[in-house]
Amino acid sequence: MANERQYELVYIVAPTATDADLQEVQGEIKEHLEALGGSVESTDLWGSRKLAYPIGPFTEGIYVVQHINGPGTIISELGRRLRVRDLVLRYLTVRVDEDLRKARVESEKRKLASEISESESTTEMNNNDSPSASIESSESAGEPSTGESKPASPTREGPADAVTVDEKPEVQE
Repeated sequence: MANERQYELVYIVAPTATDADLQEVQGEIKEHLEALGGSVESTDLWGSRKLAYPIGPFTEGIYVVQHINGPGTIISELGRRLRVRDLVLRYLTVRVDEDLRKARVESEKRKLASEISESESTTEMNNNDSPSASIESSESAGEPSTGESKPASPTREGPADAVTVDEKPEVQE
């Protein structure tokens, strides 16, 4: 499907639910998703955890995380069905395909940057074996230069009217 998206569904089941009740809720969600054109990619049972705040008489709940795929229209229907279930205390559905796309783009950028830096370091290593290295060595041996000039130093090695870093130019009035 062209408009299929990926979502993360987290729901909290009452701690009084048995394993059979939990399997029943997971099975119902899977059936509803398949009927609406979606699918469950993976289910992760986090188990019983303490709630951040009491929900009704409960201070603990059984957390379940499911990664689901399907069109955006399934989310409202899925939410409606989870709200009417007495065993489900809370639920949250988050679209994660955009986050995954952004993470993929960032990873491709990092990979490209590392490839560029590797190619630059390879180029640098190859340049050390190039003729420019022999030019530098010939200049240090006192042989004439082939057009490359040394950068100007801040001392008085140049013409007499050159300004050094320490001195200020004289202003003529």
